[in-house]
Amino acid sequence: MKFLKIIGSVLVVFIICFIVFYLWARRSIVPESEYSVLTTYPVGNSTIINDTFSIMTYNIGYLSGMTNNLPVDRPKKLLEENLEKASQLLLDRKPDIIVFQEIDFGSQRTYYVNQLDQLANKCGFPYGAVSVNWDKQYVPFPYWPIRCNFGEMLSGQAVLSRSPILSNKQVVLPKPSSNPFYYNDFYLDRLAQVAWISTTTDSICLINVHFEAWDGPTREIQSELVLNIYRKYELDHPVILLGDFNCNPPFASNALKEKTIERLIAHPTISMVNQKADYLKNPERYLTFNSEKPYVKIDYIFYNNLYLECLDYEVVQEAEDISDHLPVSAVIAIKP
Repeated sequence: MKFLKIIGSVLVVFIICFIVFYLWARRSIVPESEYSVLTTYPVGNSTIINDTFSIMTYNIGYLSGMTNNLPVDRPKKLLEENLEKASQLLLDRKPDIIVFQEIDFGSQRTYYVNQLDQLANKCGFPYGAVSVNWDKQYVPFPYWPIRCNFGEMLSGQAVLSRSPILSNKQVVLPKPSSNPFYYNDFYLDRLAQVAWISTTTDSICLINVHFEAWDGPTREIQSELVLNIYRKYELDHPVILLGDFNCNPPFASNALKEKTIERLIAHPTISMVNQKADYLKNPERYLTFNSEKPYVKIDYIFYNNLYLECLDYEVVQEAEDISDHLPVSAVIAIKP
C-alpha cells in the first residue's frame, strides 16, 4: 500500500510539472505588437523602383541546409557558413526586393542570430519588414533526442527592399483542424504578409505567403483566403503574390489532387512567371524542392497582369543547399 502511495505521489508531481511546462512553453517571447513591424538599416542606397525591378522569393529554411527539421546536432559553423553563402548569393544577384520564409529573428536553433538583420547589413538592404509566425518559449520538436528540440523560437517571414517599404501587415491563415489542440498550440502560424513597396509611379503590393505543408484541405482553404486578399487590390494596384505554397502545379506529372495552385492560375488577372508550356518543355528547370535532388515545384512568383509583365525568370540553381529550397527570381516591369 505504501508503495502505491509513493507511485501515486510521483505521478501527481509528474502531471503537475508537465502542465506547468506546457503552459510555460506555449507562451510568447515578444508582444503581439512586434509581430508585424518595419525596420530600417544604415546601409546601402535607397532607390525608388521605377518601371523595371528584380524580385526573389526564398524559403531559406533558417539556413540549415538539408538538415531542416531533422533530429540532428546542427553546428553553429554550418549556419555561419550558409549565412555567408546566402549573403554572397544576394550580393551577386542584386535583387531589388527579396521575400523570405522560415527566417529566424533570434531562435535557439540558430544560436539567437537575427538572420534578417545579418542579411540586410551584409547585402546593403536599407529597408526591411518583419512578420513573426512562430513565437514560443520552447518548441519540443524534433521530438527525440531532446537535445535536438528547437527550444526557444522566434521565426517567420520577411521582406528586404532597396526601395522604401510603406506598410506591412500580416493575415494569419487557419491551421489544420485535424491537428490536436496541443499540437497546434506549438505549431507555427501560416501567414500572408502584405507589404507595400514605393515606386516612382505607384506602390506595389507584395503578398508573401507560406502555406500549410502537410494538410491539403487546409492549403486549399488558405489559397482561397489569399485569393480574396489579392482581389481587394487587383483592379487598382500592381500586385505580386509569391512565396512557399507547398503544392506543385496542377499540370505537373506528380500533381496533387487539390486546387491550391489551380485556383490561383485560373484567376484571369493572375499570371505565373513561368508558364505551363515552358514547364512542360523542361520541368527540371523549375523544380524548387529539395535543393539537393529537386523533384517538385512548390515556390512561386505570381503577378497581376493588368499592371505588370514578366521579362525574365529562373530558379536560382547556384543557391545549392544553403536551404532545402531553391529560390525563384524574376524581372518584372510595370506596364506604362
